[in-house]
Amino acid sequence: MNVVNVNDVERELYKIAVHTNHPEAVRWAMSVARNYLLSGLPEKDSVQNFRVYTTKPKGADAILMPKPSALPGWAKAALAKGEVLHYFDPVQVQRRGVWQAVKTIIQWFNSFPKDDKRLRRIDRIGFEAAAYGAAMWRSHLNANIWFFVKDKPKTIRTYEEGFHWVRLSTQLHFEREGKLMNHCVGGYGYFLRFQQGQTEYFSLRDDQNSPHITLELSKPTRTVLQCKGNSNRKPEPQYQRFLRRFINDMCWSITSDNQAID
Repeated sequence: MNVVNVNDVERELYKIAVHTNHPEAVRWAMSVARNYLLSGLPEKDSVQNFRVYTTKPKGADAILMPKPSALPGWAKAALAKGEVLHYFDPVQVQRRGVWQAVKTIIQWFNSFPKDDKRLRRIDRIGFEAAAYGAAMWRSHLNANIWFFVKDKPKTIRTYEEGFHWVRLSTQLHFEREGKLMNHCVGGYGYFLRFQQGQTEYFSLRDDQNSPHITLELSKPTRTVLQCKGNSNRKPEPQYQRFLRRFINDMCWSITSDNQAID
């Protein structure tokens, strides 16, 4: 498709891509996405984004479309040959579906770790495949938003297989723990007791930062008050070894919830 104002397309792409964490994503936007927008759009998206260029525009087109004398040389030559030219409509671009898809794709790319092998082969990810992958990522994100909150509590003990215990210290830490573990530690009462120096709270995390056990400790007596798995159940057997070792390593005693600890 012969587009007389490709620079407007490129500008809109760059406005989205500039917010990425990866230079590879900028390259993808300015190559794969650019080529798709200029030549691979389905009819619905093409109609929303492009208009047939005319030398006698009317209405809003009369304001937007450049005069024939202002066209680049290649466009003047194409027009002289009777070829159809198109004009990209630069007004309210971000409201259109295909541009929302571009934005979601860039956000998806942002979620890739810097050492993700996909970044090295990013030019091989076609637009439609990227749009599908980004839509699935967004759906998972919306359904599991707390998995994507990057809380960073202080690590207290590290064990094998990436498992480690962290100490909860902010309200966000408490809220995330409660949401992902489906229990009430996210309630303000627990955070208030922590602030008042009555209790401390620790979470067993895996290498993906997902919690598996929440432990409540009496700060004055250094004794374990509660150990809860997901939904207030007894912690799963595969995590019990990290629970007992942690309690022993910290030299704590157990005054309550004995039945939760093997």
